[in-house]
Amino acid sequence: MMRSIYSKIFWWFWLAGGLVTASVVAITLLSGSQPLGQRWLAQSLDLYANTAVDAYLHGGKPALQKYLDEIQQSVGIRATLIDPQGRNLPDRPVPPAAEAVYARARSVNQSTFHTRLVWTGASVVARPTGNYFLVAQVSPGRGVFAQPSASAALLKTVVALLAAGLLSWLLARHIGAPVRALQIAAGKIAAGDLSVRATPSIPARNDELADLAHDFDRMAERLQSLIAKQHELLGDISHELRSPLTRLGVSLELARRGEPGSLDRMEQEIAKLNALIGQVLTLTRLQSQQDQRTSVPVNLRALLESVAADARYEGQNENKAVTLDAPQDVWINGDPALLRSAIENVVRNAVRYSPANDAVAIQLSLKANGSAPAPSTRPGMLEHSAAQLVVQDHGVGVPPESLPRLFEPFYRVSNARDRQTGGSGLGLSIAQKVIQWHGGAIVASNPTTGGLEIKITLPAKA
Repeated sequence: MMRSIYSKIFWWFWLAGGLVTASVVAITLLSGSQPLGQRWLAQSLDLYANTAVDAYLHGGKPALQKYLDEIQQSVGIRATLIDPQGRNLPDRPVPPAAEAVYARARSVNQSTFHTRLVWTGASVVARPTGNYFLVAQVSPGRGVFAQPSASAALLKTVVALLAAGLLSWLLARHIGAPVRALQIAAGKIAAGDLSVRATPSIPARNDELADLAHDFDRMAERLQSLIAKQHELLGDISHELRSPLTRLGVSLELARRGEPGSLDRMEQEIAKLNALIGQVLTLTRLQSQQDQRTSVPVNLRALLESVAADARYEGQNENKAVTLDAPQDVWINGDPALLRSAIENVVRNAVRYSPANDAVAIQLSLKANGSAPAPSTRPGMLEHSAAQLVVQDHGVGVPPESLPRLFEPFYRVSNARDRQTGGSGLGLSIAQKVIQWHGGAIVASNPTTGGLEIKITLPAKA
C-alpha cells in the first residue's frame, strides 16, 4: 500500500516514465515512423534480392528455391521472386500481407516497403532482360529483434526505464526526507516538546521545502514564546488575586465579629478584583486580536481634553495639575473606547507617580512624514502624517534597565512604582496592545528634566 509520499512519488514518476516510453514505442510502430527499421529492411531486401536473382540466373529454380529456404530459416524472411514477365519463379505464392506492397512496387516500378505491425517489402532488381521483384514478409520477433539496431533500441528502452527508476527514487527521497522530518517535528510538538526544531534535521537546501521548515521553526518558536508568556501570565494573575482574596477573607472574619468598617473594606477589595479581572480580560482580547473593533474618525484633541479633565479631577486632592498643549485638531481612524482607555492609562499612571503640587504635561502634534508639522488641519487633507502624543511626569523616573519591560503585564519597578500605589501592572501593557492594534507605537524614556516620558505615535487620518 502506497501511504507515504515517498512511495507515491517514486511509483508515479516511474510509472509515468514507463508509460511515456511505451507510448512512444507504440506510436512509432502504429505510425510506421521507424527510419532505422525501414533502412534495415530496404538494405536487407536489396541484398537478398540481388543474391536471389544471381542464384536463379546461375543455378535456375533449384538454386533459387534453396536460397529462399535458407533466408527463411536463418532470418525469418518469407520471400518469393517474380520475373519481368510476372511469373512466380519458385512456385511459391506471394505472402498475403505483401500483395499490396508488390502491386504498388510494380505500378511505380521501384522498391516499396511497409514497416508497421507487419513488415513487408518489394525490392526491385534491374537486369538487361527486365526488372525482377523480390517480395518478402519479415516474421515478427525474428526480423525485428534480430537486427542490431532493434536490439540496441530494446536495450536503450530497458536502460531508460532503469534510469527513470533511479531518478524517481532520488527525487522521491529528495522531497520525502524533509517532509518526514517535518512530520516527526510536528509529532514531538504535539506531544508537548516545544523546543524541537525541524531545520537541523534537514540537509542544507534552498527551495520551498527549506522555506517551509524555516516557517515551521518560526511557528514553533512563536508557540513556545506564547505558551511561556501564558504560563507566566497565569502565575502573575494567581499572585495578584491572592492578596485581595486574603484581605477579603480577613474582612469577612472581621464582619462576623461585628467589626465596624469591615463591610466597606470588603466592598473595596471586590471593586479591585472586578477591575483587575476586567483588565485581564481586556488584555486577553487584545492579544488574541479576535474582537471586531470599531474604526471611525476620532479627534485626538477632543479625546485628550476629556481625559485631561478627568485626570485633573483625580489629582486635585494633592494639587496635581494636568496641562494640555494641543494647538490643532488631529484626526485618526480607530476605536474611540479603546483609544481612550489606552491614553487614560498612560495619563493616570503619570498623575499617580507625580509628586504633589506638580504637573503632568500632555502635548499633541501632527508630524508630516513623521517630522515637520503639517500645515493642514482639516480631516481628509492630511497625507502620510503621524499624530504624536507625549505624556511627561516629574516623578522619580524609571531605572534605564527597567524601561524595556515597562509594558510587560504585571511588571513593576521595585522602587516608588510598586503595588503600594494601587496599580495592577496592566495599564501600560493594555495601552501598548491598543496602540499597536491601531498601527502605532509607544515608547518610554527618561528625559533629562527628570520623571518619565511616554511617547505615542499613531497614523493620522488621510
